[in-house]
Amino acid sequence: MNIAEFFQQSAGRWSSIKSNHHVDTTQQQSGRSTIEMELLDANNPAVAELCSKQGLNVSGVAAAAQVKWDGTMEGITKKDSGSSLLVAIGTPEQGQLLRTIGNFGTAAPSGTYRFGDGGEFMLTVEDKDFVTSERIWFESENVRMRHTKVQYPNGKSIVSFCSEVRLMTSKS
Repeated sequence: MNIAEFFQQSAGRWSSIKSNHHVDTTQQQSGRSTIEMELLDANNPAVAELCSKQGLNVSGVAAAAQVKWDGTMEGITKKDSGSSLLVAIGTPEQGQLLRTIGNFGTAAPSGTYRFGDGGEFMLTVEDKDFVTSERIWFESENVRMRHTKVQYPNGKSIVSFCSEVRLMTSKS
């Protein structure tokens, strides 16, 4: 699998069930959300703007998408909803993933991506406040799994696992 194929297979609407585990406190949470990923062309104005903010040329864009989500987490009354722009720069097999923070359009720490031997997408984001490692793979065309670990400098960490099923549209 490569980044363009990964984005293509991820496009569409997904139902996600998430489980968080706060390792230091043994606190656990679960949640549900709907995720929608729309593919974008490299010449999309939002893609061009994010690349420009990062000092990069759109000619290096390997894939781009707008991701929207709407969900809830156990014990939190406020809904978690928003959107983010994702832009992959590099070769089909590895490179840099640019992204925006939520609805603000502000550039977030970029990460590096690569693909494992089994075709799984692996992303690492390093910032002064945390290191995030994420692994996403497809069990089938319509079932996706995601494992994330966020490690903080103070030794605390959060681990999450999501199972995501593609929402199919009914044909009239």
